[in-house]
Amino acid sequence: MTLVNARAAFETAISTAVTTADATVSVVFDNMPFTTPGKTKKYVLVSINFDQSTIQAHGPAQSYYAGTVQCGVFTPRNKGSVDSVAIAESVIDGLTSVNKPGHASLFFRRIVNQSLPVTLIINNWHYWLNV
Repeated sequence: MTLVNARAAFETAISTAVTTADATVSVVFDNMPFTTPGKTKKYVLVSINFDQSTIQAHGPAQSYYAGTVQCGVFTPRNKGSVDSVAIAESVIDGLTSVNKPGHASLFFRRIVNQSLPVTLIINNWHYWLNV
């Protein structure tokens, strides 16, 4: 599987999980144009970065991809954290869905480490940011 296909699999999994849970949430990836929406909109910014590695233990070398998926969940400020936590959970559901047997791709992917959402409140921003 190429990096393009691996990226597309993650993009599809995250987008599907988030929009299925809440159709009012926009999902934007780092490889597409984006304009910050209005103050009342909820959205997720996703950055996917890959590295290609090769490991050779005993036997032939095996190539694999390693990388990081960073997601920023933006929700309107002064509305509480319920929406941001729900959106973060749907992002996690999308990421872990690629680990399930029978996933559409023949490429083996495994989500190894996940960080829990951390809420940042930045002065003069109109959003909560969970990353």
